[in-house]
Amino acid sequence: MKKMMMVMGVAAVFAATAGQWSKPTWIPREKGLYRSQIHRGGGKGSRPDNSLETFLWCWGLGFAPEADARLTKDGVAIAMHDDNLRRIGRGITPEFASKKIKDLTWDEVRDVDTGSYLGDQYATTRLATMEAVFAAMKGRPERLLYVDEKGAPPALIAELAERFGVIEQTYYCSSNWRKVVEWRKIAPNGRSMVWLGNFPRNNDPENVAKTEAFVQKRLDEMAETGFDGIDQVQIHVRTDLSRPDPFCPSTPFLKRAIELLHKHGVSAQTVTWTEGTNADVHKRLWDLGFDHFTSDYPEFFMEFAKTIRAK
Repeated sequence: MKKMMMVMGVAAVFAATAGQWSKPTWIPREKGLYRSQIHRGGGKGSRPDNSLETFLWCWGLGFAPEADARLTKDGVAIAMHDDNLRRIGRGITPEFASKKIKDLTWDEVRDVDTGSYLGDQYATTRLATMEAVFAAMKGRPERLLYVDEKGAPPALIAELAERFGVIEQTYYCSSNWRKVVEWRKIAPNGRSMVWLGNFPRNNDPENVAKTEAFVQKRLDEMAETGFDGIDQVQIHVRTDLSRPDPFCPSTPFLKRAIELLHKHGVSAQTVTWTEGTNADVHKRLWDLGFDHFTSDYPEFFMEFAKTIRAK
């Protein structure tokens, strides 16, 4: 408790002395789990990707969906992960499915079935505009959104979020921390997250060393600026339970990284793509000090979060 109070104090001081923006109010970790992110809103297959219905379901669970923001040919910002409709589109020709979203107009894609790839029960699912997503957040401050920009420019995302009064609920995400800082210059009241990961094939010592060097370099770069303009950092963790230290980056490295982030009032998020439904692994990551998670398995994560809050 004493350590947490010290961290809270550091965060408060840093928020007051940062650039033209302030960081979100630091809150107890178990309560802060609502800032955890559900990848694409529906994870690997719980609900259709990036749909408004999926986002409403995710918010209903008490967590924050991720939206991938693309632009159609006529400049409409939509929530869409892939750059074409081959994976999720149904009832269209292979030729149409292979066309890039950026080469299709909103009128051409708005009525495409983008849900029944997961089952007939989702056959009414259609693509959502970012305008519709932000409208669903209006007046609901508990509804947070992580936006992974995939072609819809930051200025447009900021303009739409400002229009609906939800800019403080919107996290702009990138692996490029400089791009995140540029977002904060456009949207000083917006939120931001930098994700760090290079997806090693295994947890051999060589891969662990390369991964740690990759993450450390970017942490050092951000630390030189005092993490100014950055609210969250997400660290990808590869887990191999056959090893004494199952994590890549290693456990000691993760502890140091989390301490550095907390020192600057930045919350630490993690995702393990190799053990996404292992409660023990998530508990170990939680005990290391991570504040939030990203998950591809919403139902699993909802139950895991309940156990943390109960304790």
